[in-house]
Amino acid sequence: MKWLTLNIHSWMEEDTEEKMDILVHYIISSGLDGVSLQEVNQRIDALPEENPLHFVPPINEKTIIKQDNYALCLVKRLAELGEEYHWSWTYSHVGYGIYEEGVAILSKKPLQSQAVLVSSVDKKTDVTRRMMLCSKLTVQDKELFVTSSHYSWWNEETKQGFQDEWTLSKLFLDKLSGFILLCGDFNGPDTIKNETYDLVTKSFVDTFELAEHPSGRYTIPKEIDGWKHTKEQLRIDYIFASEPCQVRSHDVIFDGENYPCISDHYGVVVSIDME
Repeated sequence: MKWLTLNIHSWMEEDTEEKMDILVHYIISSGLDGVSLQEVNQRIDALPEENPLHFVPPINEKTIIKQDNYALCLVKRLAELGEEYHWSWTYSHVGYGIYEEGVAILSKKPLQSQAVLVSSVDKKTDVTRRMMLCSKLTVQDKELFVTSSHYSWWNEETKQGFQDEWTLSKLFLDKLSGFILLCGDFNGPDTIKNETYDLVTKSFVDTFELAEHPSGRYTIPKEIDGWKHTKEQLRIDYIFASEPCQVRSHDVIFDGENYPCISDHYGVVVSIDME
């Protein structure tokens, strides 16, 4: 199984249409089974899409998809080229004052999704409101859960950043029975001890560490939005597994060397043997 996670930055990017074409080409040429996307936006003032193509709403919420929803536009382009991807999306909070910002999952296999509030804040105009999307699918007769999340930074003062969000995530994840792929933007470098990365890896395994020959490491360049004054590249986007598994490859993609940059984050793609 081959899966990509990417904070796509969607309509905040310049030349978004051209960059979407690059993503579509990669999805098709690589034969991806699925994609977890973060910062998937639609304008607040956009018109609703009456019957969004291949959309599977989360079972626990009523989701309004607008005509310019980035994931919808992506799925339509894939369909134009003969590729059908089922997809789900949930809305986390208002972004930049004009967008409904959320997370999405695309899958070649049929999926059933659930939207999970993972922050103590539940006001959509508050950027600290965070949602995790969790999709259940079947791969080679095995039940699999895949997530897409965009977490907050570690907050030592209030404990209401990543620490709080991870506690709420774990309350949900611990109830699942099956293999879990935890994907997304964790906003926590693996180089900082006793924070985000160390907390997650107490109960999940980093697929980067499982891969025999991982390609690339860092997932953001210097000084992106949210990481101002950063003087070094960082790894903050991950795919974790709920148990050790055979990871055939773990590659950083869309970094300017392995495909052009299409976001302010790079992507991570893994190939996992599900047998």
